[in-house]
Amino acid sequence: MSKCRRIFLLTLVLLALPGLAQAANTVLAGTFDGSEPKRAPLPGTCGGSDPLAYQQAGTLQVSVTGDYTVYDALWLNGIKNGGLDVSALLYTGVFNADNPTLNLVTGDGVDYIETVTLQAGVTYVLVVQQWCENREGAWALTFSGPGAVNSSLAVTLPALTEGRFTASDPRAATVCSDGQYHVTGPVQVPASGTYYYTDVSWYAEFFDVCVLVYEDGFDPAQPGANRVPAYEPWTGVDYLDDDGTIELESGKDYYFVVQPLGVAAEGDYFFVLAPPAPFRINKALAGGWFNSGTDGQGFFIDVYENSNQAFVGWYTFDLERPADAEATLGEPGHRWLVALGPIDGNRGELPVYLSRGGVFDAAEPAVEEPKPVVGTLSIEFSDCRNGVIDYDLTTPVVSGQIPITPLADDHVELCESMTEGPGVPGPF
Repeated sequence: MSKCRRIFLLTLVLLALPGLAQAANTVLAGTFDGSEPKRAPLPGTCGGSDPLAYQQAGTLQVSVTGDYTVYDALWLNGIKNGGLDVSALLYTGVFNADNPTLNLVTGDGVDYIETVTLQAGVTYVLVVQQWCENREGAWALTFSGPGAVNSSLAVTLPALTEGRFTASDPRAATVCSDGQYHVTGPVQVPASGTYYYTDVSWYAEFFDVCVLVYEDGFDPAQPGANRVPAYEPWTGVDYLDDDGTIELESGKDYYFVVQPLGVAAEGDYFFVLAPPAPFRINKALAGGWFNSGTDGQGFFIDVYENSNQAFVGWYTFDLERPADAEATLGEPGHRWLVALGPIDGNRGELPVYLSRGGVFDAAEPAVEEPKPVVGTLSIEFSDCRNGVIDYDLTTPVVSGQIPITPLADDHVELCESMTEGPGVPGPF
């Protein structure tokens, strides 16, 4: 389905939704890391037969019976910024992947936005499936309704993301509005990078707000001073309206100003500001890596995303130069080790194996099995160009740390496209 078609359908849904008065807002969130099971699309999701990753994410209960607006908070950022577009389904009782209509509450699934009637005291099972395309990254669903949503998936949001405008609020004339404003005290973000904004109140309630961000305080008499420009991809405005991104740095004090868009208005607002996704090891990192200070030795790394495993071939030398040794093939001081094990996020902790007993390009004599474990190796990447390997070998006893960089930068564009995007929303 084209982007324009998807947005047109969302607009039709929004026009049919009643406004919510003083709603309680909750965000449930999680991540897909590539290891999830896949199956044909569940009811109301993408359609077709291509297997899509899904999670039986957890359970939830609501404190008050009533209608709850459920919104896929990162779906627009998924279209534009490398995040995830998901569909959500709620079940009472057991979810059966082989009979996915059994106990299903949301008959058509929740794609983009939907109003669902939920009963207090009932435990619902939340199932989330990727929409049309399998990717890794964060998903987030907002629930706005008469009561709180209780779940282990709930995340704590900064207080600045929701509030209510009244006639007694102070007013300022900015690029957003000539109307009321709320301003925070100094706020520091947890990580530097791109932050992803979605005005949930616009999509769920038709109450439109915009957000301005300032360094060194906000002066309503000089609303253009110290403002940090943002980016809104649909309209090109330089403030946060409907959805968009803004570049923020950790360690700096920021002041967030929230206003009704355009003119003064009274009502509730709620938005989500998702941080940059943490860096994770991905298949684009596969290839040769080395430490420029020890040229002639290094590592070959391969990544198996579907099983969250990494392989490392370590090509190095003996601890000391062998005396009077000769080799029929190669160099007598050469040593190589292999490591294979699990990765999680940007880090992996791998057992190191020693292969021995074979000869060149021959099945006999066979390499010794099982290969003996001779230590551990951890690998950690900070970005697409820099990593570090810590080793702790037992035979012989030797440990240390090696910073590594790639032999070439051919992988960087793909790597960055796979790792950028919103992370799980959370507190500042």
